[in-house]
Amino acid sequence: MPLYELGIIIDPEVAPEDETATLERLEGIITEAGGDMMRKDPWGRRQLAYPINKKNHGVYHFWAFTVDGKVLDPLNFELRTNDTVMRSLILNMDRELRRKRKMDAKLEARAAKKAAKAAAKAEAAAAAD
Repeated sequence: MPLYELGIIIDPEVAPEDETATLERLEGIITEAGGDMMRKDPWGRRQLAYPINKKNHGVYHFWAFTVDGKVLDPLNFELRTNDTVMRSLILNMDRELRRKRKMDAKLEARAAKKAAKAAAKAEAAAAAD
């Protein structure tokens, strides 16, 4: 099962009981589908980069979990229709890590090419002296 990361911004004006109920419902969707919660990282109340629904703060939560991809549709539906959730984002970390490894390989190849070119230039300069 692929590794996913979920970022949630909860409305800061909702009651703590409603926030807990929403988070439990989301976790229930993941665990009922056979998923495993790897990490839960509550960041707490933070200022938003820009106002959302005329609110300048939000309660941030980040989760990492493994689950079959079929559960993403019901999870996204719950995130979109729940009034306590202001914003959310689900990332497939396997895909993101693969993309990062590919970019790192390209950067290493460029650095190696640049180093080889500099070494050849230095060698040519040493031979000319």
